[in-house]
Amino acid sequence: MAHHRSTDGRAGVRGRGVSRGLVGSLLSIILVAALVLLWAQLGDRIDRQGDQAAANCVEGTTKVPVIADPDIAGPLKTLAQDYAKTRPVVRDHCVTIEVRPADAKVTLDGLAGTWDSAALGAYPAAWVPQSSIWTADLSTAKPDAIDGKPTSLVSSPVVLATAPQLAKALDGKLDWQQLPTLQKRSSSLGDYGLGSWGSIRLAMPTGAQSDATALSAQAVAMQVTRTTGALTEQDASSPRVASSVDAMLTGAPQSPDGSAAGAARSIADADDPATSPIHAVPITEQSLFQLTRSDTSARLSEVVPDGPTPIADYPIVRMAGSQVSPEQTDAVSEFFDFVSKPDQLGKLTALGFRGDAPMPEPNATVTFPITDNPMPNPEDAATVTINRLVYGPDSGPKPGGS
Repeated sequence: MAHHRSTDGRAGVRGRGVSRGLVGSLLSIILVAALVLLWAQLGDRIDRQGDQAAANCVEGTTKVPVIADPDIAGPLKTLAQDYAKTRPVVRDHCVTIEVRPADAKVTLDGLAGTWDSAALGAYPAAWVPQSSIWTADLSTAKPDAIDGKPTSLVSSPVVLATAPQLAKALDGKLDWQQLPTLQKRSSSLGDYGLGSWGSIRLAMPTGAQSDATALSAQAVAMQVTRTTGALTEQDASSPRVASSVDAMLTGAPQSPDGSAAGAARSIADADDPATSPIHAVPITEQSLFQLTRSDTSARLSEVVPDGPTPIADYPIVRMAGSQVSPEQTDAVSEFFDFVSKPDQLGKLTALGFRGDAPMPEPNATVTFPITDNPMPNPEDAATVTINRLVYGPDSGPKPGGS
């Protein structure tokens, strides 16, 4: 039998070898995979460094001043402490929200004029007054001081605080436009079976936190002018509105401390409600709830006159201008987004403010009835006109002043 041999003595070795092209392709794939892995690791490292830099507040710390109505400043300060626990970082700044209470009239004058930090504290990045009566004044006097349109944080309807006997007599028989007449006539409560009580003796406080006074005047203005939409400047400027507001103010009994709460306490503490120097006072429902929260029996009652109900809307006023930094502006937005979450907002509604969270249980005075007919916010010019009727012609902010 014949045998065939390779001429070089290595049978078939060359035919069974690995292609150089295949080796090159495999090396290329390995190289690309290595580069991709290195790139991903580099990206992760950069991200970690960025997160670490942000967590370390590479731009430092920033305080964000917020001024609020005294009724809501305390709970907002507590919420600011809760917000701080989240370790907020805005634009690489660690931010701290600092809430302080302040009188709305004093704050308005400062914002509309020249802010005096020595007297008023740091210029606010946001302001939460009791109602839009102040934002209307500010937007009229100095519109560029406000960043965007204010939005309501929570609300509280304006009601009348009265003695329980008077509330029973007025039940279902009172609307806002009757108040001027009941105030002016010396024996007006005789029409309700209370002949010995005299007039309604409606206190109209104009001191601190007297928004309910101006808001009740708006409600009267809407009814006497038969306005069906938002109150206009033309409506508010009518002689009938001026005479009606004047009738409410003229002869109004004085609150002991110039506030609605002080007047309500006077009614509650009277030995004889018929002879009390004050029979009624406009007040926010939330303030009335806080005043009576510990009462086991009703010393005061909540009267809701018929007609559109005025609302204290606690607007969030975001401030603009060179005194507010970009990180403060962003921090204000993030803070109030935090406050508006149901769990946080519930801490406000538990105090009697109305909002999209559970309300507290009614007490002997405040039952939190549904507000079927809330009064729309008037035009800014109308609000300013009513403010001047209530607080006086010289009560407005003085642009350029201190």
